[in-house]
Amino acid sequence: MLKQFLTDTWYFFKNHLVAISMIVLPIVIPVEILSTIYRQNYTGEEFVLAEQLPPLLLGFVVYPIYTAGIVFYLHSVIVGKGLNAQSAWLLGVRFWFPYVLLSMMMGAAIIFGIFLFILPGIFFAIRFAFAEFDLLLNRTSPADAMKNSWALTKDYMWVILGGYVIITLILFTPYYVIAKLLDPTNAYSPLLDTTANIVYAVLEVSYMIFAFRIYDHARKHLSPSSA
Repeated sequence: MLKQFLTDTWYFFKNHLVAISMIVLPIVIPVEILSTIYRQNYTGEEFVLAEQLPPLLLGFVVYPIYTAGIVFYLHSVIVGKGLNAQSAWLLGVRFWFPYVLLSMMMGAAIIFGIFLFILPGIFFAIRFAFAEFDLLLNRTSPADAMKNSWALTKDYMWVILGGYVIITLILFTPYYVIAKLLDPTNAYSPLLDTTANIVYAVLEVSYMIFAFRIYDHARKHLSPSSA
């Protein structure tokens, strides 16, 4: 089952890479460039939260627009319609507040779990993997979306965990190898970091595709008694 889900994820990502990039990149590219320029000119070497707030707040505002847009795009492909980037962004804007509220609630639960020796945080992340789909596609409240995800992921916990681990190894192993080889004091380091962040913003959609593939499978195989 895991192999099939990963294979489906790869083929979907490959076949829809252009459409995914059109939703993600027009937002991510200017945000990453502005954030890099800001950090290069207005922050010191040591991390100071007050200095980092502007790029963090900018990311906080725009992130839900394209991530929610990706969810709607995935669903549109499944139902045979297909969304363009503008339509996906508009839906992201429309559901910005509930999506942000859900993200904050999930984030609080996961961070709390991480403080409890990390493993509970991973457990919460897996059990809430379907929450964003339920929130956006079924128009549920953030609390109900988390509750429904908790129930629906019960039989797929190890599959989700296994897929996330494999995707993480595939995506980030090359990144860390290259980062170790590069000199952080190199004049081109900010440019390389910005480029890497932009590329990985697209590649990280594979996590969402994988989770959505399992979500769609789980919904189709949901017994009437538990629906």
